[in-house]
Amino acid sequence: MSEFKYDLAVIGLGYVGLPLAVEAANNTLKVAGYDINEIVVDNLNNSMSHVEDISDQALNDALTKELFFTSDSKVLGESEYIVISVPTPLTDYQPDLSYVEAASKSIGENLKKGHVVILESTTYPGTTLEIVKPILENVSSFKAGEDFLLGYSPERIDPGNKEWTFKNTPKIVSGINKKSLEKISKFYKSIINEVVEVSGTREAEMVKLIENTYRQVNIAMVNELAILSNMLDIDIWEVVEAAKTKPFGFQSFRPGPGVGGHCIPIDPKYLSFKTRQIGQPVRFVELAQEINNSMPNYVVARISELMNKKEILLKNSKILILGVAYKKDIGDTRESPAIDIMESLLEKSADISFYDPHVDELVLNKNNISKEENLENLSSYDLILIHTPHSEFHEINFGTVSSLIFDSTGSFEISNAERI
Repeated sequence: MSEFKYDLAVIGLGYVGLPLAVEAANNTLKVAGYDINEIVVDNLNNSMSHVEDISDQALNDALTKELFFTSDSKVLGESEYIVISVPTPLTDYQPDLSYVEAASKSIGENLKKGHVVILESTTYPGTTLEIVKPILENVSSFKAGEDFLLGYSPERIDPGNKEWTFKNTPKIVSGINKKSLEKISKFYKSIINEVVEVSGTREAEMVKLIENTYRQVNIAMVNELAILSNMLDIDIWEVVEAAKTKPFGFQSFRPGPGVGGHCIPIDPKYLSFKTRQIGQPVRFVELAQEINNSMPNYVVARISELMNKKEILLKNSKILILGVAYKKDIGDTRESPAIDIMESLLEKSADISFYDPHVDELVLNKNNISKEENLENLSSYDLILIHTPHSEFHEINFGTVSSLIFDSTGSFEISNAERI
C-alpha cells in the first residue's frame, strides 16, 4: 500500500461510511473520510458524531490515529481503496442512483492504476457492472479488472445492535474478476472478523435484497395473521410464543404497527424495480409491502374501536405516542410507522403528543409535534399508544395509569392494555 498516501478513502459519511472509516482507523489503516457536506466534515473533525452507533468519544479516539475528514476530492486519487457508501433513495418508487453516479464520476476523475473501488450502497442487481463500471472507465480511460479493480460488498449495519456490530457481522464481498475479489477480500479481512466471498457482483447485490425481503415477507405474514386472530378472538402473541417452542422448521416473527428504517421498507422495492424491467413482477413481495404499509391505518382503526367502546370520541381526544423511532433504543425515525399513524390521527382531529427518550423533536407537515416531558402525566391522556418498545419504557409502572393503553408492539405485560 506504500505507493498511495492513504490506505482507504470512504465516500459518504453516514450510518454506513462513518463506522467503516472508524473501524479501519482502529485497525491501523490510514483513512480519509470524504463527504461533499462541509458542515458534516467540520463536525467530524471536531469529534462530533451524527451517527448513533459512533459516539463522540469513539470518534475522538479514532481521530487520534490516522483518520481525518475532508471535502477535497483529491484524497480519492491518493487512496488505494475507495469505498462508495452514499445514499440510494427511492424517488416515486424509482431508485435514485444520482449519488452513486456522482461519486463514480469523482473517482474516475482521480483514478490511477492500482486503485480498488468498492460499492457498498444498497441497490438493485447489476448496478456495479451497468452503472459504476462504465462511468469509471469512461471518465478515466482505464479498464476495470486490469488497470483498476472493482467490486461490491453490501452493508449490513443494524443500528443500535450491541451484539452484532460492524466488526463481528460476516461481510459479503465480490469482485468483477478473480483479481478484484482477492484484493477486496484481503482488505475486509484486515478489519472484519469473517469475510464471505461470492462469485460475482450481481450475487452480492442480490444478497442484501434477499435478506430484507425475507424479513418484509415474514413480518407481513404475521401481521395478517394478527389481524385475522383479532377477528377470531385469538391471542396472536400466545400463539407465536407457543409456536416458538418447535425446535425446527419455524422462525419467530412478531406483528407490529408496520416496518420502518432504511432497509426493510426500501430494499424490496429495488428488487421490484429490477424485476419489472425484465417483465417479471414479484407479486408475493409486493403484496407483503402492501400489507405492512396498511398496518398504521389498522392501528388507528383499533385505537378508534377501543375508544368507542369507552364512549370516547377520537376527535379532540388526547393521545400520547410512546416511542416514534422505527426500532427500539435508537432515535432514527426514517420510514417509521409512527409518522403515518400520527398523520392519520391528526387528520381525524386528535390532539397528539409524543414521548421518546431518543428523539428530541418531531416535525410533521412543517408542524412541531408536542413532546411530553413528564411521564407522571400519563393518566392525563385519553389513550397511550406504545409504538416503539424502548428499554426505558419497561421502567414505567403502567398498572397505575388510568388511561386506555394500546400496545402495538406486544412487548409489555400490561393487564389493562389492548395489543395489536
